Amino acid sequence: MIRRTRDRRDRGSATVLVLAVVATGLVAMVLLGGLVHASLARGTAQAAADLAAIAAAREATRGAPDPCRIAAEVAERNGADLASCIVGDGALVDVRVDVPAEPLPGWSRAATAEARAGPVGMG
Repeated sequence: MIRRTRDRRDRGSATVLVLAVVATGLVAMVLLGGLVHASLARGTAQAAADLAAIAAAREATRGAPDPCRIAAEVAERNGADLASCIVGDGALVDVRVDVPAEPLPGWSRAATAEARAGPVGMG
């Protein structure tokens, strides 16, 4: 009869393997959460830029003295900071906004978006 003896050095090796798998899963979840947060900030920035450009172009076509002030207000109401606003010929408005984001703890970035709006046929 053959007796099987367990090697005592292998005891607990499955526990270490399980802990490694769990730790890898947790790191992956944190990174995925950061990616989702950054993607949401980018979407917020683009929506704010689009709305700010449209509002500024509307004011520019009406002859308002400072359409960029309206763009700044609209951007702020949508969670963004107006980084630049240029009113060109024919009420064509170019806007750039920044949305602060912290995709991972301790790592601050800004999601940036640009938009252009104006009367139809202007560029």
